[in-house]
Amino acid sequence: MPAPPLRAFRIFAARLRAIFAIATLAMLVVSCGGSGSTPAAQADVTLLVYMMGTNLESDDGSATLNIDEMRSIAPSDRVNVVLTTGAAKKDGWRTVQRKRVLGQRVELLDDLGAVDMGSAKTLQDFVSWGMKTYPAERTMLVLWDHGGGPNHGIGSDPFTGHALSLDALRSALAPVTQASGRKLALIGFDACLMASVEVGQALAPYADYMVASQELEPGTGQDWAALLTHLTRSATDSTEAFGRTMVDAFVAKQLKENPVAQATLSLVDLSRIDGVTAALADISATLNGQLATEPVQTWLDIAQARSRAFIFGSNLLSPGPMELVDLRMFEWNSLRLTDAQRERLTQALEQAVVHQKHTEAFSNLAGLTFYLPQRVAETSDDTNTYTALAFLPDSQRSFIRQHSDIGTDNTKLPLPTIGVVDWNDGTPNAPTSVQADLNAVDRGLVEQDFAAVQDASGWLTAIKPLTDSTVDQLVDPSFMQGWFHLDDAGTPVYFSALPDGMRFAVDSPENFMIPVSVRGLPDDDDDDDDDSLPGMLIVSDAAEPGVLRITGFLSSVGDNFSAGVPRPQSLPADATVQPLWLVQDENDLGHWIAPPASAAVPFVPVAPNQQILRGTRDQLPSGSIARLGIVDVRGWISLDTRAY
Repeated sequence: MPAPPLRAFRIFAARLRAIFAIATLAMLVVSCGGSGSTPAAQADVTLLVYMMGTNLESDDGSATLNIDEMRSIAPSDRVNVVLTTGAAKKDGWRTVQRKRVLGQRVELLDDLGAVDMGSAKTLQDFVSWGMKTYPAERTMLVLWDHGGGPNHGIGSDPFTGHALSLDALRSALAPVTQASGRKLALIGFDACLMASVEVGQALAPYADYMVASQELEPGTGQDWAALLTHLTRSATDSTEAFGRTMVDAFVAKQLKENPVAQATLSLVDLSRIDGVTAALADISATLNGQLATEPVQTWLDIAQARSRAFIFGSNLLSPGPMELVDLRMFEWNSLRLTDAQRERLTQALEQAVVHQKHTEAFSNLAGLTFYLPQRVAETSDDTNTYTALAFLPDSQRSFIRQHSDIGTDNTKLPLPTIGVVDWNDGTPNAPTSVQADLNAVDRGLVEQDFAAVQDASGWLTAIKPLTDSTVDQLVDPSFMQGWFHLDDAGTPVYFSALPDGMRFAVDSPENFMIPVSVRGLPDDDDDDDDDSLPGMLIVSDAAEPGVLRITGFLSSVGDNFSAGVPRPQSLPADATVQPLWLVQDENDLGHWIAPPASAAVPFVPVAPNQQILRGTRDQLPSGSIARLGIVDVRGWISLDTRAY
C-alpha cells in the first residue's frame, strides 16, 4: 500500500525534566530539638538555600549530593548556611524541614510538616525567619530545583503541583525587603534557564545581584564546596566577588565532570537591569508599529533574525516550552531599527552583565535571554502568562501578543509547499543531494530543510537535517553521511538525529538530540513500577566523520510539573533505549511515539558516554521511501507529496 501523503504538521514535544543516575549519599542529620528561633550572633554572611527536591532528589539524591558538598567544608562563625528542604517523594523529604549546615553536621532546626514549597508564603516565611534568626551584614538566597524562565518560574511541589512563578517570587520577597529595609545581596538559581531579562526585572527591587544560567544546567549543579570555601575564607569579600566565584566554579565543575558539557552562568547587576528593559521596551514599541502596518514582512524579518540566534529551552523539530533567545546573538541589525536603539541595548547589556562564563559550545553570548516564541500556536498559554506580567513594560508585552496573533494567522502566513523533487541516493557511504523547487514566498518562510525515512504505514522512522539551502538545491552535509543507526544492533535501527536548536542557529551542528524512550530509570512515583520515559538522547560529533557519541539524556516531565525544564543526566548501565518514530494523526499533526512491538529494537548502552552511533549509506528498509521536508519560520513542518 503506498505511503499516505504527509502534509503540514506541528510537533508536540513533551516538556522535559532531568533524572540523574548519581549514587545517593547519606546525609548526617542531628536534631537539636528546637525551632531555631533564638537569634544567633551577627555574622558577615547568611546563605539561605531553598531546596525543592522534586524528582531530582527522589530519583537520584541530587539535593543530598549538593548538601554533602556543603558538609565537606569546615564551618565558620562568620558564615551561616541555612536550608529549607522538602517537596520530594522520599523519606526525609516529604515534609518541609529547616536545617543548618555545620561542617559534617547538618542540624535539624524544625520540621514544618506538609507545607507547600510552591507557595510564595512558604518562601517568604523562610527568608524572613532566616534574616531574623541568623542576622548578617549580607543575606544571600539560592533557589534550587528545576527552572522554567519567565513563564514557568522555578520549582514544583510534587504534592501540590504548585511552582514559584515570577509573580510568586515577587510576592514572597516584597514584604521581606520592606520589613527589613534592605535588599538581599544576591539571588542565585541552581536551576535551568533563569538568566532572562524578565527574571532580572522581576527581582531587581529585592536583590543587588542575580546569578543564573541561560542554558539547561548540567546535572550536578553548582560547586557548593567552592562556594562555601570562598565564603568561609573571604567572608568580607564583596558580593560581586562571590558572584564571580559562583560563575567560574560552576563552569569549571561541569567541564571537569564532562569535557563536552554545555554550560553557561551569568552574574547580573540588578541595579542596571532597568537599562536593558528600557532599551528592549523601546525596540518593542518600534516593532509594534511595524507589525501593525506591515505585519507579514515584519514578522518574517523577526523570525529570520531569531533563527540565527542561540535559542535555549527549545529544539528545531521538537520544541521545548521556553523559547528563550540570547539578546546579543539575535540579529538586531537585520531589523529596521536605528543605530541608536541598537547601541543603547548593547551598552545596557555590557553594564548589567558583570561577569559570565560558558563552555566552548557557545560563543558571543550576552549573558541574558528574552522570551520570543517561534511556535506561537503551541505557546498560547505561555503568551497569556507573559502578557500578564505587569512589572514588564506595556510595549514589551504587547509586542509578544501581536507577534503571537500574526504568527497563528494562516491567512497572513501560509504554509510553504515543496514542488518537484529530484532525489539522488548516491552510492554507499556517499552524501546525498536533493533538488527541489520553492517559490519566492515559500523561500522566505523556510527556516530548515531535512530528509526523512517514511515506512509503508506513513510513520517517519528517521529524520536528519540538511543545512545548505538555496533557491532550488538542498545538500546533505558531510558530517551527516547517510542515515544514522545503532552501531552494534545487527540489523540497522534507524533514528532521528535532530540538530540542537542553538547549534543549528550558528551553522555548527556539533550537538544533536535523538527522540527515544528509556526504560530502567528510577521514577518519583510512590509505586514500584519501572516506567518507560520518553525524552532525548544528547549526542555530539566524534572525531571520526559520520559518528555520534552519547553524552546525556533529557527525560519528559509529568503533567503536574509546571516548570518542566530538564537537567541532563547520564544513563545507568542497564537502561534500555528505544528510538521514537513520528506519526501523523487525523488532523495532520505529528507526535513522537514508540514503534509497535514488531518494529521495536531497543539497545542497552554499556557505558553511555562511550556509546557510539554510526552513520552509513545503507539501503533503506523494504517498503520505506525517502522524503524531503522543510520547517517554516513558525516551526510548522511540510513534507513533499511525491513518493520515490
